Amino acid sequence: MISVVIVNWNSGHFLENCVRSLLQNAPGCEIIVVDNASTDSSLRFADALKSGIVIHRNSRNTGFAAANNIGWRASKGSRILFLNPDTECLPGSVNHLGEALADENVWAAGGQLVGPSGKPQTAFNVRPFPSIGRVAAEMFFIEKVLPYQLSAQESDVDQPAGACLMISKTALERLEGFDEEFYPAWFEDVDLCRRIRNLGGRIRYEPAARFLHHGGYSLGCLTKQDFLEIYHSNQIRYFRKHYGAGAASHVKRLIVAGLMLRSALSAAFPASAGAFWKAARHISKLPEAAS
Repeated sequence: MISVVIVNWNSGHFLENCVRSLLQNAPGCEIIVVDNASTDSSLRFADALKSGIVIHRNSRNTGFAAANNIGWRASKGSRILFLNPDTECLPGSVNHLGEALADENVWAAGGQLVGPSGKPQTAFNVRPFPSIGRVAAEMFFIEKVLPYQLSAQESDVDQPAGACLMISKTALERLEGFDEEFYPAWFEDVDLCRRIRNLGGRIRYEPAARFLHHGGYSLGCLTKQDFLEIYHSNQIRYFRKHYGAGAASHVKRLIVAGLMLRSALSAAFPASAGAFWKAARHISKLPEAAS
């Protein structure tokens, strides 16, 4: 059995579209929605559904990792698909991912995200694990000139998009799920994939498993400064966990320099320049224990 876990936080109409696409195109799956104390109307549609969905309502925003852990631990399936609410399942895609996990050496599999135009979202689909060099390329715009090239073929990969990631329950139990220190979001999926690979598990990219991905809904709930501070704080936490304090300190300096560069380049737009500058100051003051 396949269980689908969707973490909801003020995702508006996206959640309903996601759930209805699963009911239509992946019948027989268990659908679990873990709501992180949403204040919008995103759950209203559920009242009209007679069956087919289980909702766990958290009294506070526990964060993305913790909510996913609540979902998979309450699931009945042997394979768990973690799906963002701003995605929609296309016919056959969930089963295709499930088939990839039939090989016991494959612990996880990700599908192909496509935009509303039907074109693959190459910036989201698959990426190599973070490295200091890739952080430098990101922060100083080198990545824009020499972007990562996504293979169109089925292959073993480092990290498929966390927006659509299926993992065997056996692997989740062995790993004890997502690391909830990555709060409230970002890099918890990268960390989980890194731990899978560290233990010898394979991760597959399955481009035939296609999911429509709208993207960006969570960013709309945050200010630019808040996003930058959360994202980069967790990025530094990832490097400290997997590469040590020295690497984390190096990455912190690269991030601060890159944010200050963005602030200078955005001087004509005071709001953006201020967000980059304030985020840089926040990151620079992180104590070593938080890095």
